[in-house]
Amino acid sequence: MWRSVAVLLALYASCSGLELQSEESTLLNHLSAVVPHGKRLKLKVENLNHPALRWRFNGRPVSEKCEVAIAQSSSTLICPDMDWSNAGLYEYEAIAADGRREIVLAVDVKVAECTEELAAKQQQQMEERRVEKVQEECFCSGITDRCRKAADLFRNQIVTNVTESNMVDLKISSDTVEESWSEDSEQESWTYYSLPRSHVGNLLKSYGGFFDFPMNDDGIDEDGPDVILKGKQFTLVHHNRRELQSSEASRSRIQMTEDDWRQLNGEIATKSVFMTVLGNVKAFYVKCHQFRLAEPQLMVLDSADWIDHGLGAVTSVEECECRTGYRGMSCESCSRGYYRRYAVGAQGICVSIREKWESLKASHSLKHKYEQMSRGVY
Repeated sequence: MWRSVAVLLALYASCSGLELQSEESTLLNHLSAVVPHGKRLKLKVENLNHPALRWRFNGRPVSEKCEVAIAQSSSTLICPDMDWSNAGLYEYEAIAADGRREIVLAVDVKVAECTEELAAKQQQQMEERRVEKVQEECFCSGITDRCRKAADLFRNQIVTNVTESNMVDLKISSDTVEESWSEDSEQESWTYYSLPRSHVGNLLKSYGGFFDFPMNDDGIDEDGPDVILKGKQFTLVHHNRRELQSSEASRSRIQMTEDDWRQLNGEIATKSVFMTVLGNVKAFYVKCHQFRLAEPQLMVLDSADWIDHGLGAVTSVEECECRTGYRGMSCESCSRGYYRRYAVGAQGICVSIREKWESLKASHSLKHKYEQMSRGVY
């Protein structure tokens, strides 16, 4: 019943404050992790189908200082300020209606001194996993399955102030997101920031990075998603499930991967769908909150380019071996002399203008010949 569970193990554990995370999706979810002393541990389990579940520490209920957040089909355990007494076995136990019990997730957690060596090791493991994921899961706009990690890319940031964005009212349904221009409409609408041109278009180089933005501190907002990405074929939404500490209360940070993003109808976003949207973002919306005007309210989106800005290398962007007629890191654009035809697949295909022209000429010639024959002209 719960064997298809997906597990996210996130360690906020670096001495420099770097957020490190790794992913597992396996039938036997028995993992191990090292958390630096004084940092926090976050364990998240998704895609749950269960009558009852509970977190346990060394066979007993988890410490009172740990928080558990349950939303839809996921459960998150957060233990702040880890110390030596918090080292041990953390388990997520499922209890079926007939009383049967099964361990869905088991993580053997060790607590160690926060050293640069430990942080470097964790970062190296994360980078290796990212490279493996890129190579294992080529997107390449559905054109090819041959890709590799893009070389010599460095982290860049697209920064904008909320004052550069337009405030719009959105009507959100299970299949559409539309800007509302009428105050007399019966359908309820919510106010969002519509981000400027720097945050729309081709954002594929943002994949794997983070989006950092101002946020209120009242927990999960039930009045609509916090972030909306509107593409040509799909629209994706992100509800920010967070357990904020006082130092984080005015900002939020979400990763630009398919994890935690959903389509309007509630379906979980696949990598293909998420990358399709990133390849051609038509609109980027962020929920409008009452911010403290005395503070700088910046929205920061990670990206990548070939200039070293001193922010580190990027290992989450793919580079595909594109077929003739395609160009771009993920074959997301058509080469000169080709145009995109959306009759096939969500990404469409690139068709040769010359070949299309020759086809039309041949079709016209056949039509003209048929008309002559029908009139008895040979």
